[in-house]
Amino acid sequence: MLFHISCHHTPENCGVHRNPIADDGAPTPTITDWGARCQEVGVAYIKGGINGPQHNHFMFVESDDMDKLRALMQPVMGYWDIVITPVSDLK
Repeated sequence: MLFHISCHHTPENCGVHRNPIADDGAPTPTITDWGARCQEVGVAYIKGGINGPQHNHFMFVESDDMDKLRALMQPVMGYWDIVITPVSDLK
C-alpha cells in the first residue's frame, strides 16, 4: 500500500541547528538519507523532499506493514509532528 508521510519540526528540533548531543545527553536524531533508512527497515521509498525554511518534510513510501512505518519514523518521534496517510489511486 502507498503512504504519504508528512513531517514538521521546529527550528529548535532541527538536526541542522542542534548540537550532536542534546543537553540531557540523548543523541539528536538526524537522518540525512531517508531512502537508505527506508531500505534499512524494509519499506520501499518512492519519492520525497523538504521545504527547509519551513522545516517541512514529505515522502511517498510503500509498505504492507504499519509496524515498519513506525520503525521508519521512530528516530524522530517525539521531536517531529508526523502524519502518515494511506494513498489510493483515483482511476
